[in-house]
Amino acid sequence: MTDETVEKPAGDSDEGEKRIELTPEQTEALRSSMAGIQQSLGTQVKLPAFTLPESAFKNIIAISRVVEAQQALVADAIKPMLGVQAAWKKQISGIIASDAFKNTVLAQSNLGRIAEQLTKNLDLGGIAESLAAVSRITSTFAEQQSALFKNLGPAIAAMRASFYPPNLRAIEGLKFAGVETVVMVEGIPLYGLPRTATADALIRAGGASERRRILGGRWETISADCRTVVLGCASEAVAPYVPFAVAALDALDAGHTAAAQALAGSLVDAIVTAYFGKDRYKYTPDRNGRRTKDAYDEFSIRQFVAFAPMWQAYQQFFVTNGDKVPSTFSRNATAHTVSPRQFNRRNAVQGLMLACSLLYRLDEEAVSLEADDDDHQGRATWPEGPT
Repeated sequence: MTDETVEKPAGDSDEGEKRIELTPEQTEALRSSMAGIQQSLGTQVKLPAFTLPESAFKNIIAISRVVEAQQALVADAIKPMLGVQAAWKKQISGIIASDAFKNTVLAQSNLGRIAEQLTKNLDLGGIAESLAAVSRITSTFAEQQSALFKNLGPAIAAMRASFYPPNLRAIEGLKFAGVETVVMVEGIPLYGLPRTATADALIRAGGASERRRILGGRWETISADCRTVVLGCASEAVAPYVPFAVAALDALDAGHTAAAQALAGSLVDAIVTAYFGKDRYKYTPDRNGRRTKDAYDEFSIRQFVAFAPMWQAYQQFFVTNGDKVPSTFSRNATAHTVSPRQFNRRNAVQGLMLACSLLYRLDEEAVSLEADDDDHQGRATWPEGPT
């Protein structure tokens, strides 16, 4: 993406066409977004190199992680791009250099993958405004763009409802980078809990210390949110874990924080082992510190939000190696040491959030499986890995 504009043929006039200028912040956001798209697509797929007026892209802030149920909609929506490629090149020679759509057969065979990778960087906050702000470049190009965006619009609208779990959907201006910091970097769960106001506060907090204060200051409402979530679980697969989650919450509410944290740690490990099986080690650090978080790239955004806190919860800790006791919730430190640095109310709350959040996510999956099972008169079980 460059700041160059298309040269107008002699005789063209700007009269009647209002030119919109990008603010510096919008310009930087657009450049950052385009760079993110290219990085997510990797070296095998190249994005079109547009050299259009910035006014054509005023509010386009592109693309975050994929919505699991909507990839097919996006794939269908971008199909028109394949058919109009030749027309674009005739009308706007030199403006578009697209390796992604150069080979129609290749693009068709990888359409789902292209759609997935594009939507992995989608920021839905300004898409509606973006579509309205696309300026006319030529009459033919404008007609083709109109047809394309008419297909994309419903797909994007459908995504918004299912892009995040329910407790995050009402947060205004939500950016995935903020969610990722909370769930992956700091290991604080956000999937299905806590309530929207608390989740918003955690995401917008100025840093880890402030988030820890929120966990300590709002522990009662967070506990209530956890209880609501687990008592709402309806699947047979999750049912055996619910009484233990409730017992841990009862202990927390009664002031027995150490007991609550110990039970939460055991519950988290039982859930993770039952669900992931041998694949659990793909999503947790190894003792040598060489395992990366690359396996999390396999997840859709909802899966990522649900499972990312495991990475911090399972950071390696060995008493025999003289490792320092971590100050945030650690499943390993909870199981293998007794220290006020690890056992405290904030960590008990964090551990229970993880256990209850996992149960909420897995109950969603299990209910869906059991519904399918009713149609086939079999018995639904958790898969060996995430779905």
